[in-house]
Amino acid sequence: MKTALHRRAAWIIGLAALAGLPPASAPHAQDAEAFFAAHNKLTFGAPSDAGGGYDTYMRLLSRYMPRYMPGNPTIVVQNIPAAGGMALGNMLANTAAKDGTFMGIIRGTVVQEEIYKNPAVHFESRKFHWVGNMNRDFDTCVFSAKSGLKSWNDMYQRQASVGGSGAGAQSYSFPVIYNDLLGTKFKVIVGYPGTPERYLAMERGELDGACGITTSTLHSVLAEPFRDGKILLLAQAGSAKDPQFPDVPNILDEAKTPEVRQALQFMYAALDLGRPLAVPAETPPDRVALLRRAFEQAMRDPDLIAEAGKLKLDLHWVSGADTETAVAQLYKTPEPVIARLQKALAPK
Repeated sequence: MKTALHRRAAWIIGLAALAGLPPASAPHAQDAEAFFAAHNKLTFGAPSDAGGGYDTYMRLLSRYMPRYMPGNPTIVVQNIPAAGGMALGNMLANTAAKDGTFMGIIRGTVVQEEIYKNPAVHFESRKFHWVGNMNRDFDTCVFSAKSGLKSWNDMYQRQASVGGSGAGAQSYSFPVIYNDLLGTKFKVIVGYPGTPERYLAMERGELDGACGITTSTLHSVLAEPFRDGKILLLAQAGSAKDPQFPDVPNILDEAKTPEVRQALQFMYAALDLGRPLAVPAETPPDRVALLRRAFEQAMRDPDLIAEAGKLKLDLHWVSGADTETAVAQLYKTPEPVIARLQKALAPK
């Protein structure tokens, strides 16, 4: 015999069927709305110190994304620069809140460290839920005007000291790869967690320059010294050139063999993941969907676009689904290419 509870459940399911709605999905969607409405604080993790490129993008998003979320929550940006962003990747997988209240930028180079089977990696990036990507990047190598370095050809002739934050960052891996694959003479000095610290070290004469500084960061964080000629852009790097710098050589064109070019292309694939945002694998799917929707709405917000223009931040954003596809593409790289890069990055 059916109880009153059973009869009521059947009645609710029948009404949902008449409305053309799947009975399981409506409560699930409502759960996400209700959850975020009840949580008035979210945390966004940035893999750089305050004032760095990743931090600048994340703080921009934090000012507009709440407009498109239930309850208009407060968003706190937490800076986690350790190990070139590796610490944030590990945190996202292991200790961060897994309920949708924590989201972080996972650097493309950190994803590559997983592919290299770096023992410091304690996450599986393909299990993360990717919310979106704020920008496609183009990398640069910039040098202090005091260094005496005038062109990329100088990198083959004399040692140049460049600053890096850690093994998982482009500021470290790119110049190390260039030494091995191209024959440059970079001396990489780690311990500079962000772009501001590397620039101050150039000013003090501790460093000649830095690679791993994107053109978007050059326009935003280093706009004034770049305009004043205190730093020089001697090379860029990417699967293509940044249209803003058509006359600056692309390091990809320095490859002398197809194998070296393929290895550099794998490195630069991470640049297409310029500012990718992820939440832990355990985050409920309906909350992921809400975050993806809020991200896309924020990126279309005219006020965000206008502020990005004032900050000189490039915006070439893509959806969460497309970001997930780009991450998966990295895992299709041939093993010999990976082995060549692993050898280059191995401790000497």
